[in-house]
Amino acid sequence: MGANNPTQELFLFEEMKRGKEYAFDFFFNYYYSGLCVYAQKVILLREEEVKNLVQDVFLKFWHDREKLTIHTSVRSYLFVSVKNRCFDFIRKSNKEQKFQELTDKDDIEDNTFDSYVLSELEALFNESLKKLPERCREIFELSRFQGLKNGEIAAKLNLSEKTVENQMTKALRILRTELRDYLPLFLLFEYFHFFR
Repeated sequence: MGANNPTQELFLFEEMKRGKEYAFDFFFNYYYSGLCVYAQKVILLREEEVKNLVQDVFLKFWHDREKLTIHTSVRSYLFVSVKNRCFDFIRKSNKEQKFQELTDKDDIEDNTFDSYVLSELEALFNESLKKLPERCREIFELSRFQGLKNGEIAAKLNLSEKTVENQMTKALRILRTELRDYLPLFLLFEYFHFFR
């Protein structure tokens, strides 16, 4: 079951509102890592601060479950909650200059939040793609962007299928290494198919 399926997510959310802990556990296990990565890498908080903040968001999510109404998705609700909780933390820590910098950069409405995160991921992915060797990158792009199979790539580039397979393996290894700290976010926002 994937939380990105709206029907399944709605069912789980309604189950959680009825006090079903398995539904809450699913959301926690599915989103926790991505939320931590977001707070640590995008909002730029320390790891210990991040864990406390994200856990606080989930505690409130469970505590307020019966009166919660979510108009977008659980994913968007949780990410926006973490963003707001981070900003509250920065304000209370008297880091006003840092808060102003973040709010100037991140002045976005809830309904555009997914687009904002996706643009950040796209930029990260494109930067990592540039680090692939030329032939390796060409093969990866033909496979993932144009949907060509290994045999078709081999014929197009006059290579053996084994060479194409080796180059794809190399590309995936490099990208996973380059983006390892962000993989939970890529998973949540459906970029993960690039790494399969």
